[in-house]
Amino acid sequence: LNSTSAFPPGLRSTAVVSHSCKMSAFVPASSVAVTRASLAPLLAKSPLTSVPPALASQDSKAQGSGGCVTCAGAAAAGATVAVAGRRRRNAQRFRTGVQIRSHKESSAVLKETAAAKKAPEASQVPTSSIGDSVVKLAKEAGVNLEVRPWEMMSSIAKDAARGWFVKRAEDRGIAWTDSVNFFESNQAELDRNYKELCNPSLEYPAYYTLPFHGYDEGNLNWSAAHELEAATQSMCLGYYDGLTWQDAQEMFRGAAREVIAETWFAAPGASAGEQPTEGPKTLLDIGCSGGFSTQEMAKAFPGVEATGVDLSPYYLSVAKFLYPQHRFMHALAEDTGLPAESFDIVTLNFLLHELPLDSSRAALREACRLLAPGGMIAILDVDPRRLLELPPLRRWAFQVTEPWCKDGEYYALDMEKELKDLGFEAVKLMANDPVNALVVARKAK
Repeated sequence: LNSTSAFPPGLRSTAVVSHSCKMSAFVPASSVAVTRASLAPLLAKSPLTSVPPALASQDSKAQGSGGCVTCAGAAAAGATVAVAGRRRRNAQRFRTGVQIRSHKESSAVLKETAAAKKAPEASQVPTSSIGDSVVKLAKEAGVNLEVRPWEMMSSIAKDAARGWFVKRAEDRGIAWTDSVNFFESNQAELDRNYKELCNPSLEYPAYYTLPFHGYDEGNLNWSAAHELEAATQSMCLGYYDGLTWQDAQEMFRGAAREVIAETWFAAPGASAGEQPTEGPKTLLDIGCSGGFSTQEMAKAFPGVEATGVDLSPYYLSVAKFLYPQHRFMHALAEDTGLPAESFDIVTLNFLLHELPLDSSRAALREACRLLAPGGMIAILDVDPRRLLELPPLRRWAFQVTEPWCKDGEYYALDMEKELKDLGFEAVKLMANDPVNALVVARKAK
């Protein structure tokens, strides 16, 4: 069965239908290819100071590096940084070759993580806001960033896309089916967690009831929750050659952890060689999903009291099941109901690209309210300018399941400006890895 109407212009698909529909081929037509030659003049005057390596070819390997069902190709990989001997074992394990630096030296040159430098061609540090010029660049390059909404696709196209993501993950060593079966077999405990965590009085905003991440019901269903761990594991597939998904996960998550820890211990105004005697006591992870990001952020500060907040009680049920040592609660990112100035660190991992612009701004205001004076905020999320580097299939796979990644919404979010307007100090934007950007800042005392 050949079908072209279900897919975006410029893509050619061949779907094979048996008992279920599986993807056998999904190749971008040459008419939409974006080359180095076509984008080099544009990128020369953009914040991206080097032409992305992904534009060099549209070979089969590049086409196979798309994202997972849950994040639809949005997430990334990174490298672990060894800072002042705090994570020497990571440097030895991953052999990044990054020179160990003291806290003083690291803070002085804090521009991009080693994860970003480990890309096939080193990405330069963004010199302006994440959303700056991405839409203009796309239009000038003839790259279409508007895609057909998920709900308008045929069931054949949806099944084909989902089947492709799952097969790709399993081919790379992720036991997707076994993971789903495991959570299904523990449904009784997930149900108990749901009853404990779900806030029945919470009203879901309209933006959250839209189809998300390849699910018609978005994040509010058990199917998405059962696939959550496997989907999270597949986030970083294809970003680094020669690494298992486990090593790639540790590399990009570890890169963010190291910079966050480094920023915390590089206290403003400290004299040379002076470091705080203790780490943060409380950490809040807003938009924690299945708790994986909460656990990863907590690793940066052993002993920290970590709390995860999310709007999906299904995801929170998985989080409590996997990470019972942390606290999880069902609440809006824009209005958590938690006490003001009650956290030393607030993190937002891959949340803001899933929100309308007004909701993103409200979530940042809430994070500021919850931070104690002198506390730190850390935001890890996709840099939309990186979409220009992706092959057409991968770009489509990301955008078709992310309703708020578009002009006027996430692409218009200037995180540096927003944080400065809220009174944050020492705002720093850096490339965390080949696809994502990391922003860290301090709340004024």
